[in-house]
Amino acid sequence: MLNSQIKQTAEQSNEVMDILQEEAAEVIQAVSKIRRFGADNHKYGHNQTNLEHLEEELGDMLAMIDILISKQIINPASLEIAKLAKIEKLKKWSKIYAE
Repeated sequence: MLNSQIKQTAEQSNEVMDILQEEAAEVIQAVSKIRRFGADNHKYGHNQTNLEHLEEELGDMLAMIDILISKQIINPASLEIAKLAKIEKLKKWSKIYAE
C-alpha cells in the first residue's frame, strides 16, 4: 500500500511540475506579446488585451504555486524568504525601485 501511495505522490508531483512549466512558458509568451505589440493591443481573435492575457496567465501561475504549497512540494516560508531576497536584489541592482 505504501509503495502505491509513494508512486501516486510522485506522479502528482510530476504533473504539477509539468503544468507549472507550461504556465511559465505561457507567461513568457504573454510578456513577449506586450513587448512586441503593446499592453493595450488585442490578442488576435480575442476580446482580451495583451495585458489582460498576461493577468490570466499570471493567475494560472499563482494557482500552480498554491498547488505546490498545498501538496507540500514547496515550503511557503522558503518561498517568502526567496521573494524578499529578490526584492532586495532589485532595490540594489535595478531601476524598478528608483525614485
